Amino acid sequence: MTDVEKKILEGFLSKTLKIDTEELAGLYNEAGELNSLSVASDADASRIKKLKEDANSQYKRGIKEGASKIENDLREKYDVDSELTGVEFIDFVIEDTLSKKSQDTEDITKHPDYLKLKLDNDKVLKAKDKEWQKKLEEKEGEFSRHAIMSKVKEKALAELAALKPILPEDAKKAQKWKEKFLEELNSFDYSENEGNFVVLKDGKQVQDSHGYMKSFNDHVKETANEMFEFQKAEPRSGSGNKDGDPTPPAVPPKDNDEYVQKMREAKTPEERIQIMKSYVKT
Repeated sequence: MTDVEKKILEGFLSKTLKIDTEELAGLYNEAGELNSLSVASDADASRIKKLKEDANSQYKRGIKEGASKIENDLREKYDVDSELTGVEFIDFVIEDTLSKKSQDTEDITKHPDYLKLKLDNDKVLKAKDKEWQKKLEEKEGEFSRHAIMSKVKEKALAELAALKPILPEDAKKAQKWKEKFLEELNSFDYSENEGNFVVLKDGKQVQDSHGYMKSFNDHVKETANEMFEFQKAEPRSGSGNKDGDPTPPAVPPKDNDEYVQKMREAKTPEERIQIMKSYVKT
């Protein structure tokens, strides 16, 4: 890389990612050659994280300020002194105002304030209806989520098997680790799209540290990396069977019962992995 190219690169990174001179030095090795872009990658990840945090903070502040303004306007208009908030405060305003109006001898049902309060109350009731409708939709969503999670778990276990995790020799203990692995995946939501799964959190697509959508395979691998160690290399079966190869190619189990039985009889993690891989492929 020429000096001119270095200046162009450093100027771009300094302007777009705010990387100082000391950090820019980490881009090169002792010979002055471009060695790594990890400094730029980390700076970009930090930038994306801060943008998300700022946007979320502004949204919450706006919601809170808007609700507070409406409540203050109602307190001033109807001369109400209450520390209640939200729907409970609106109910209190209606009851308090109607109580005051009931002391008047005229027909309060025709009074503009009564009509206004009735309209407000109708709005509150509609809001309650929407609340229960939302609960019903959430319950339906739970059934839908259960169906999708069944497919997610099946595919995740197949991906895990391909990664060749080192599991306990005891089959029950190994199963416990798999269940724990699935529990971690269950803390996310998923949507299905043409046989693939989109990873969701709080209704939004999960992104990596650079702001790109995280694939299901990467999601499974990251979760597995946090829980398991993996075999370094594939056991070899065609090298002359030196010292007795303990992991010959496994005969695929015919059904689930035979799969469980073979897993129990296996004596090493390598044997179990071979059995698991052959069963998943079938």
